[in-house]
Order: sequence, then structure tokens, then C-alpha cells
Amino acid sequence: MRPPRILFLFLVPLLLLGVMAAQDTLNNEGIIRLVKSGMTEDLIINVVQQQPGTYSFAATDLVALKDASVSEKIIAAMLAKGRGDAPGATTATGAARTPSTSGQRSGISGPGLFYKKGNEYFELLTEDVEWKTSGAMKNVVSAGIVKKDLNGSVAGPSSRNFLNYPMEIVLSLQPGGTTNSYILLPMKPDKGVREFNVGPVNQKSGVAKGAIPFGVEKVGENMFRIVLQSPLGPGEYGILTATPDTTSGSGKMHTFRILL
Repeated sequence: MRPPRILFLFLVPLLLLGVMAAQDTLNNEGIIRLVKSGMTEDLIINVVQQQPGTYSFAATDLVALKDASVSEKIIAAMLAKGRGDAPGATTATGAARTPSTSGQRSGISGPGLFYKKGNEYFELLTEDVEWKTSGAMKNVVSAGIVKKDLNGSVAGPSSRNFLNYPMEIVLSLQPGGTTNSYILLPMKPDKGVREFNVGPVNQKSGVAKGAIPFGVEKVGENMFRIVLQSPLGPGEYGILTATPDTTSGSGKMHTFRILL
């Protein structure tokens, strides 16, 4: 026999409070549990907007959310929370956020990648990618997803961007942009060019084949600092923009060289 509706309405808030108590900061797994509990889409979106949350949006994370029947509206609310767009957004400790003034950083005037030198930021210049794999750009889609193994190169033995440790690279995104569209890759100088390889995302690690994993830290409106698990050694590197360009069939890469 079905429980009376009034009992259901009484139990849902209790279940919601139980999930919140067990997990002060919501994450992807918490959202999946809320969906599987049978809560309405509107209620879950309200929870996302009101509760502190730390969410991840790598390709494997998005697939897992979709497989768990998390709606696109809920995912959009999670993305908005990550950007700090949700009303009453709070930090992981529950304290109210204060508006950041990091957008006034000297040298950062619009979307792009920038590196810090002294107290100023300079644009990380891009170079054209020559793909050695036929139809390469058709196998690169947004959100950092690569469909098959790809080989490419950039002309010249070294990048024009020279960086020293401690280095700081900031991703300044277009409104609605995502940090998942960038892939950090080591490059191998060979016969006057710098070669690189990149492949599909590893299901366990969530990192593209051949890529160097990194996290991000929000430092301003649509601005994120790259956070590495370990320092990069001396050598050539590139940050591939994993967004297809179907008109030209080419690609762009932000390159840099780490000095001793």
C-alpha cells in the first residue's frame, strides 16, 4: 500500500537534511544520490544554489552524471555554482563570498592565457598546429574530449614564451567557457619542430592520453589559475585548445618553454 502523500512530504525534507548533514559540501556523487532518491529537479537545483559545492566537469564526470539521469538543467546549475553565478553563493566553509578584484590584474584585458612575470601578466602566445593525423580536428570536440590518437607538431625548435619557476598561468575564459577545453601536453623537439601526441581520455584518471594532469583555482571572474600536481621539468610544453575549427581544419596551441 502506498504511503500517504503527507508522509512522503514529511520524509523528503528529512532525507534532504540527512544528505546535507553527512556531506557539508556537495559534489558530483552527492547530486547523483539526490537524483536517485527521487527528488524533483526543481528541489535539487534549489539545493545546488543554496549549499556549498565542489563539482568536477571532466568528460568522464559528465558521462557519469548523464548515466545517472542527472538532467542538463541540474548540470547547468552545478556549472553556474562553480562559476560563482548562483545567488547567495558560499565557499566550502559556508562563509559568504566577497566579490573578487582579481579581474583588475595588470595585463589581463580579455579572454586568453596569461603568465605572470614580476607583478604583471603577459599573454601566452599561440602557434599554429600542423596535424599529422588525417581529419584530426574532426576528432577533437569541446570540453577536452579527443576521440582518437592524434599526432601534431609546431614549427620551430622552441617557443617564444620563456617561463621560470615559480610560474603562474591564468586561463581567462569567455563567458560560459570551461577549463576542460584545455589540454596540457609535453612537446618533443625533433628536426626543427616540436612534436606532441594526444589521445582519448583515460576512464580511470579522467586525463587525456599523453596529457599532463592539472587542477584549477578560481582567481577572478571567469579566471582560473592552473595548479599542477608536481613542478614541470625544463623543456617544451603546449596547451592545446580542444575546440574544433571545421572551417580551416587547423588548430592553435599556447606554447612555452621552462628554463632551468
